Amino acid sequence: MNLRAFGKTGLEVVAVVAVYILFLIVGLYTQTLATLDAATVEIIDPPDGMQLQSSPVELAAIVSNQEGPLPNASTRIIVLSLTTGEAEELRGATHKDGIVKILFPAQSGSYSWYAATEIEGYPAIVSRPRSFSTRVTLIVDCLHPCSRGYPLHLPDGYLDLQVMVTDMNGNPIESANVTFYINSMPVFLTLTNPRGIATFFVEGIPPGRYTWFASASDDGEAGVSRLSIIDTD
Repeated sequence: MNLRAFGKTGLEVVAVVAVYILFLIVGLYTQTLATLDAATVEIIDPPDGMQLQSSPVELAAIVSNQEGPLPNASTRIIVLSLTTGEAEELRGATHKDGIVKILFPAQSGSYSWYAATEIEGYPAIVSRPRSFSTRVTLIVDCLHPCSRGYPLHLPDGYLDLQVMVTDMNGNPIESANVTFYINSMPVFLTLTNPRGIATFFVEGIPPGRYTWFASASDDGEAGVSRLSIIDTD
């Protein structure tokens, strides 16, 4: 056997395999880019221009590509109050059906909002903006702990949430139904006392950042507190 010829043939085989692997990697990379480029975020609820008589409002969007819905896609929802000019950012992730749903405590007024999904290493994919408006007739004031635009630090690992429910004239409402929400999830339902106050206490909260608010209803009227942000150790 000619060793020189065998060595040459072996190098050629290695070169062919290397080129094949290179083309395979490039193909997969190109396909991945195409898949990411084809991803879209579309708002599905509420319909554009919807007028609502209750709050919180469920905001929903779907993330998908040419192959179908994308689960576990990190998604931001940004809501702008056209009444006050304030903006709120809420975060969530799509479920197995590619849909993300987040409850937003909208006060009376008009809003514009959009959804953006984030894939590591690539620019955010943003939906077209949509609008809605709300009209609520109960006032739900946060009493403790309350924040606007910055997180409050709670080192003890427990939450003592408290709100007051009044009518438009400032009169306390007794026995109003109050629901407390943490990270956009309803966690506790209670009634207001004669002073219009409702309280929720929970301990053993794992360390992390949380958002909370409370909604109230009474005889067909509704209201909601503003969003507060808290950090726990």
